[in-house]
Amino acid sequence: MADFEENGLDAASDFFRRYKRPLGIAAGALLAVGAGTLLWQQSQATKLENAEKAFFRAQSSGAQGNPALAAVDLEKVATRYAGTNAGDRAALVVAQLLLEQGKTADAVTRLEKLRAGGGEGRLGATLPTVLAAAYENLQKPADAAREYEKAAALAPSPQEQAQRRADAARAWQAAGQKAKAKEIWAALAKDDRSVLAQEARVRLGEIEFAP
Repeated sequence: MADFEENGLDAASDFFRRYKRPLGIAAGALLAVGAGTLLWQQSQATKLENAEKAFFRAQSSGAQGNPALAAVDLEKVATRYAGTNAGDRAALVVAQLLLEQGKTADAVTRLEKLRAGGGEGRLGATLPTVLAAAYENLQKPADAAREYEKAAALAPSPQEQAQRRADAARAWQAAGQKAKAKEIWAALAKDDRSVLAQEARVRLGEIEFAP
């Protein structure tokens, strides 16, 4: 046993003597990777903090009665900090400002750009809900209905899911798609605990007796 331990120790010592330099290089590389990761994490944290500050300043411009300046500042935040929560919210507010100004087509373009950049995954149901409202303003109820259905699928609570489904049903009804609207209203009418149940039954009657 003693011979084994001695031989084993000798072998280990010999190994480290032979490979001391390669092992040192490998250890240095690992330290460099770790340091690089830490610097990247710190950089990301700083970026997120700066994004939130920039978004707050842009919002303050609007609160002080300068919507034009707010829109410019928000667009800068949306562009510079694209992919962050602050950048997404800035882009969303820009789209809402465009809607308020009657520039609905521009708002749709802005929202679709936000979606293409992964905004829907970060904003959830909010993005398709605003996009649906924009399509309604453009008199495109079928497109609005599809967006409301997407919003329902992303909604975090049963209440919001039901509300977005009801919005989709109204939009399908406005688009003349009675079968799709009826299917949604029928499901909502079955839930007696929902505040939408009564409206659902009324809407079903409208569809049933419509010429």
